[in-house]
Amino acid sequence: MDAFAMGVDAIFDDPNLAIDAIWRAGGSSDGVSVRVIRKAPEAVVGLAGNQFDLDAMLIDIRLSEVAVPAKGDAVDLLDDDGELAETLLVIGMGKIDTRRLVRTCEVSAVQPDDPDEDPDEP
Repeated sequence: MDAFAMGVDAIFDDPNLAIDAIWRAGGSSDGVSVRVIRKAPEAVVGLAGNQFDLDAMLIDIRLSEVAVPAKGDAVDLLDDDGELAETLLVIGMGKIDTRRLVRTCEVSAVQPDDPDEDPDEP
């Protein structure tokens, strides 16, 4: 393993930077334990004299853990106790780093079903 790959592994192993997750291909498989880095970059874009605040939610995944991440994959983020904290859905594929070790994916939060909500109510 080269020094660059060892550095990437050190970053993903750091509890201050990466978190435990379960990656479920296609959103419905049993899943595989992974570490992901969650990012939420913010940009302000000007258009026709107006300013728009664009929020995106991104995660980085090591390709050694998930060789082919894809749209529709689900990512269950785990809390410090290993319990489900949040589920994300991969909605877009971002860049792969130049050494082909890490892929950035765009994700969106999956809203949990509200058991008190009546689906027949408008």
